[in-house]
Amino acid sequence: MNNAYARQLLFVLLLATVGTAQASSFRCDGRIVSTGDRKYDVTAACGEPDHVERLRTTYVYGTIPVEEEEVWYYNFGPRQFVRVLRFRGSRLESIRNAGYGFRPEQVDGECRPQDLQRGMSKLELLARCGRPDAEETRHHIHHRQRQEDIPPTVRVEPIEEWIYGFGPGQFDREVTIRGGEIVRVERGRRGR
Repeated sequence: MNNAYARQLLFVLLLATVGTAQASSFRCDGRIVSTGDRKYDVTAACGEPDHVERLRTTYVYGTIPVEEEEVWYYNFGPRQFVRVLRFRGSRLESIRNAGYGFRPEQVDGECRPQDLQRGMSKLELLARCGRPDAEETRHHIHHRQRQEDIPPTVRVEPIEEWIYGFGPGQFDREVTIRGGEIVRVERGRRGR
């Protein structure tokens, strides 16, 4: 493989990963928000989130619920990424980018099948299409083995499957949401 081709391939691969990159901090109105910050600190820097999801009990030690998680979404407009902030307890655990943001006034509220794209944030999906016609949640279980002074834990991650109907003669769309963004869109049954 020649060097020019290898550089182009590397550049394309880097661009493909930018939308879902994980970060440990970001700038919000001139202030830095970092993992480990409290909810209060994040709200003071960025204001109220555009959408908050309270996840069911997600960390388990033995059979006793230990902590719950919240996911906050910030939409900073079309020139920046939607930020997905995951809190465990009251502390910011992770920051993730979920595709480019949008202007709420430019979302016409008309939900078209072609609008549902992999990588779209759950926030934008709700703004464009509203709640689905049907939804299910299943859970993916992550086990963490015991390490020195840390007991074993089980983290339960919700995976949502939403179905949108588009009327008679149109195919439904089955949307899978994981970690705050669409990871799969499949064509479902034809509407009656």
